[in-house]
Amino acid sequence: MTDTNGNARVTVVGSYNHGLTVSTPRIPVPGETVLGSDFAEGVGGKGSNQAVAAARLGGDASFVGCVGTDRFADDAFSLWADEGVDAAVDRIEDEHTGVGFVIVKEDGENAIVVAPGANSHLDRDAVEDSATAITAADVLFCQLETTDEPVVTAGEIAAANETEFVLNPAPAREVPADVLANVDVLTPNRAEAHVLAGYPPDADLDALILAENLLEMGPDAVVLTLGRDGALVATAELTKRVPPVDVDVVDTTGAGDAFNAGFAVARGEGATLVDAARFGCRAGGFACTAYEVVPALPDRGTVETL
Repeated sequence: MTDTNGNARVTVVGSYNHGLTVSTPRIPVPGETVLGSDFAEGVGGKGSNQAVAAARLGGDASFVGCVGTDRFADDAFSLWADEGVDAAVDRIEDEHTGVGFVIVKEDGENAIVVAPGANSHLDRDAVEDSATAITAADVLFCQLETTDEPVVTAGEIAAANETEFVLNPAPAREVPADVLANVDVLTPNRAEAHVLAGYPPDADLDALILAENLLEMGPDAVVLTLGRDGALVATAELTKRVPPVDVDVVDTTGAGDAFNAGFAVARGEGATLVDAARFGCRAGGFACTAYEVVPALPDRGTVETL
């Protein structure tokens, strides 16, 4: 159901992480201290990023998650207020907001440590307390940056209310069958698809064979993102390649979040799987034209010009 303004309603259940990034000439070995140079911090987390992206693309976006009671949580609520995201978010006492520590070498290689903090409190009870955000949505969106429990719970609520459930299986990991039980659309990239299907992330399976393997795991549709090669939409009745957009790429970090948000908004507006993937490719393509994730997430007008 779109709202009275005609906007798609998209609810995201997932993570918020505050990012702390430092640039260094090399990644230190155990016991070594290295002097860094540039330092930056900013908002992040796949769930929050996708909710913000959905709002910028014209969706009525809600975010279900958990944060702490520190200043990083204050930054998160300021972000959601500024971006028009309805935050159904619990503040967990005596717990820190999720944090990602990123060390980046001058050549772009990086090492990342994530401390989930409050994200680990996103459980069945927390999701059930925000069930109205799911039942009121056209599309439910989840990722794998939390434990399995909130994903399973959200999927059950969506299935009971005929809300389309889209799962972006990132970061890549194998999951039990109940995580996929109620998934309508699975949206992995190639590496994530390999891992889900039981292969090494750098395996080189044909995209169509890979999509067919994932369909056998239960989802009604697989939308496989292929980077510079666009996307592949696969169901039991259909396979369709969606071409990429032609942009000057400077940073691909936010492309996946933008694609998934674009896909979800388009589906909420009634687009077919193929047309939604086309819109997602345009959103993901534009996100590659600027640095960092949230600053690069495009608005609706920008995507429609591509």
